Amino acid sequence: MTSIDPVAQKLLYSFMQFNKGKWRQHKPHGRNHNEIMVLACLLHGSHPGERMDWRDNPPDFESHLNQEHPGLKVSEISALLRVKSPTITPVIRGLEDEGMVERAMDPEDRRAVRITITEAGRAIIRAAHEERMETFNKLVEHLGEEDSLQLAELLSKVYIFFDVQVFQQNEGSEHRNETVEQDNEATGSSNQASTQENDASEQGDDTP
Repeated sequence: MTSIDPVAQKLLYSFMQFNKGKWRQHKPHGRNHNEIMVLACLLHGSHPGERMDWRDNPPDFESHLNQEHPGLKVSEISALLRVKSPTITPVIRGLEDEGMVERAMDPEDRRAVRITITEAGRAIIRAAHEERMETFNKLVEHLGEEDSLQLAELLSKVYIFFDVQVFQQNEGSEHRNETVEQDNEATGSSNQASTQENDASEQGDDTP
């Protein structure tokens, strides 16, 4: 049994309290989290949370907002958000119905379809960004600049710990489990085939 470190326990409860906060229920410009993240991925061509270079050198938002990207496949959006395609498909469909995104044929593969952000989608991202920056400006005022910078450094370390170390360990464990399951299935199939061969042989022996 893992020993309970009081510091680790306090940290765990702080994370639980943070996750329970009402900020998670907030919808920037009336849009839910999944909608904003899909639009952000389409705007940047990547997941903005994974652009570690932006932490110390954030891009000029307005110039970045107007950059053109070839769009992303549904599978690419799902991979960036780390969810399965069936989870994100209705979100994309809803944004498409509202004119926030549109579908276009992939010029390099006519069998594939890419999702691109429209001007209406860019306007939503701009409004959501301004709303979030207003909130975080208030957070800096609340914490002070020194504590805010320290918090940013600590959160980056937390991200690296969970995303790189823990996540990769879990992926390795899942891969090993899948390999074991496949080996077991193969062994079961082999045993079943052997049993069928033995049954057929016994039936042949019983034939007069």
